[in-house]
Amino acid sequence: MIQREAYRFPVKLPVTFSGERDGTGVLYDVSVKGCRIVSRTPLRVGHALSLLIYQGAGRSPIAIATAEVRWAVALQCGLVFRSLDAEEPIRELIAARTS
Repeated sequence: MIQREAYRFPVKLPVTFSGERDGTGVLYDVSVKGCRIVSRTPLRVGHALSLLIYQGAGRSPIAIATAEVRWAVALQCGLVFRSLDAEEPIRELIAARTS
C-alpha cells in the first residue's frame, strides 16, 4: 500500500479545469499536495491542467495554475498540485472546512 504524503480531507466542491482537456467536475478528498476529482470528461495520466475550485457563495474560487493527473480510473482521477502557490489557499480551504 502506498502512503500519502499528506492527509486528504473530505470535501465536495465544484471544479472546472482546462489544459490538455477542458471540463467540469466535483472535487473530493483534498490535501495541500493534491485531490481527487470526478468528471464526465475523460482524463489520462500525465495530463497537465489548471483548476478553479469553487468554494461557495461569497468566496473567491481557488486557482491552481498547474496540476498533473497521477491516476485515472473510469470517471475519477487523482491530481497532484505542481504550482508552488497552491499550498496556502488549499490550507485555508481545509481550515475553513475543519473549524
